Amino acid sequence: MINKKRWRNYALWVSIVSQVLLLLQLLGHLTGLFDLTEVMKNDILAVTDVLLGLLATLGIISNPTKPNGQGYNL
Repeated sequence: MINKKRWRNYALWVSIVSQVLLLLQLLGHLTGLFDLTEVMKNDILAVTDVLLGLLATLGIISNPTKPNGQGYNL
């Protein structure tokens, strides 16, 4: 069984969200429902960079001050 502490890992959730977004983009492209232009991809990338940079700066993604913490756990 999967340890519940694993689900409280910030890095896990960042990677799951990124994989879901990539899957949605692929499904949209393959089915023809929508296709992202280069401008849209660049805009999404810029927003994501700013958001992840802000979360890292605030110590939400990486919290080295947490006592007894191992990695990026909540």
